[in-house]
Amino acid sequence: MKNDVLVVGSVAFDTIENANGSVQRVLGGAASYASVCASYFSNPSVVAVVGTDFTSTDRAPFVKRGVDLSGLEVKEGKTFHWGGSYDKDFNTAVTKFTDLNVFQNFNPVLTDEQKNAKAVFLANIDPELQLSVLKQVKHPRLVACDTMNYWISSKKAQLLEVVKKIDIFFLNETEARQLTGEYNLIKAGRILLSQGVKYVVIKLGSNGAMLVSKKGIAQLPPFILEHVHDTTGAGDTFGGGFTGYLASLKNWNSLQAIKRAMMIGNVMASFTIESFSVDRLANLTKRDINKRLKDYVKMLQF
Repeated sequence: MKNDVLVVGSVAFDTIENANGSVQRVLGGAASYASVCASYFSNPSVVAVVGTDFTSTDRAPFVKRGVDLSGLEVKEGKTFHWGGSYDKDFNTAVTKFTDLNVFQNFNPVLTDEQKNAKAVFLANIDPELQLSVLKQVKHPRLVACDTMNYWISSKKAQLLEVVKKIDIFFLNETEARQLTGEYNLIKAGRILLSQGVKYVVIKLGSNGAMLVSKKGIAQLPPFILEHVHDTTGAGDTFGGGFTGYLASLKNWNSLQAIKRAMMIGNVMASFTIESFSVDRLANLTKRDINKRLKDYVKMLQF
């Protein structure tokens, strides 16, 4: 299968506690959410590492969605395991433990087919690993990248080196302010544009997402749900849907395409937050997605 989107990041287990209950060792990790979501628009291939405790049951959501797992390395030991809890507002996760396990020595080495990927989504991993992947891929039409506050604190120089080499940069509002030192998000986005990236997409949690680019700026609200079950993976889903959709276009580099990708990212994230793990996300139909996209457009019409 020709891989349209190369997704590099973590495949992990999550143990989560929130107002709706708790789950233990369910499938998580940025690459899991991103690739499962991207599979509705493109053909994703995952590059990640898991331990020998990662079973065929854990692989099932990827298999169901046709995600290529030939780049999923299995190493002796345990799979990356994160544990956290959320307050009633679901906006902030409190980390209880982070057991990196085999992920601690993750070193992505691409196959020849993966090096020729048309699009690349660098999920939230060490910027040095992101740079390593960028050196290996040959001529991608599109490179998108996510990050987190930890890398901004510990490897800012390397992260800014990544920013110079990518097309789309995803980060949340706290990270945008931390990385640029600028509180105003539009100004923060423009500082990042001056570093070389084409589009800065600032994730605003329960307020949707903001785009800052030389072609224009925009802010889209989230798809409003009455019941939120768990917000883990929403941002990764947003990035995966966004990149997967753009990878399916002949010409992705237009303001209209980017705004449509934001809309798709928001809608796909709304499915993720209806369940723990990828349970809801992995079991959608095209009809489910199209109906919600139509409802979202209606919500935005005046």
